[in-house]
Amino acid sequence: MLTVAEIAAITRAVDCETEVFIFGGLCVMAEGRCSLSTYVTGQSPNMNGVCSPASHVAYLEKDGALASRLGDFTINRFARNEAAAYPTLCKGRFKTELGSGYLFEDPVSLDAAEVLAGLRDAGVTALKIEGRQRGRAYIEGVVRGFREQLAALDAGKALPTSRLAAMTEGQSSTVGAYRKTWR
Repeated sequence: MLTVAEIAAITRAVDCETEVFIFGGLCVMAEGRCSLSTYVTGQSPNMNGVCSPASHVAYLEKDGALASRLGDFTINRFARNEAAAYPTLCKGRFKTELGSGYLFEDPVSLDAAEVLAGLRDAGVTALKIEGRQRGRAYIEGVVRGFREQLAALDAGKALPTSRLAAMTEGQSSTVGAYRKTWR
């Protein structure tokens, strides 16, 4: 959870290769959430590599809305034409006495394309994308998108518009900790 400037400081101080995560779902890995998924599905995310196994996911239309379900639990409801994220417990919309909303985390993915130049200048030597439990088309599309971005940077050209938005959770992205706007 470092900013680009913090990564640069480390790579200047320590002679080592640096790998950073640049694209994919943000798993909060907070205590209890994975236990909730195990309770709901009967499968441990730590043993099976995914917190919401596809075999336990269902989408149902009811009263003009789309409900995403994990096992027997409704995780989210989406209005007509609203982007529907994959149902994970930590990114569900829940009702409490305080109201309805995303209690743990919004359905959003990391997309660090806009900070690639800074990461390169910081001395980053390897870029990591989320690939576990992803199909070949997803991997190919993300790798192609970042190769195009890197080729433009190397050629001194303007960065092409990212085509990766459709591959993000809820069709929404963030640069996350690279900017730490919450400070």
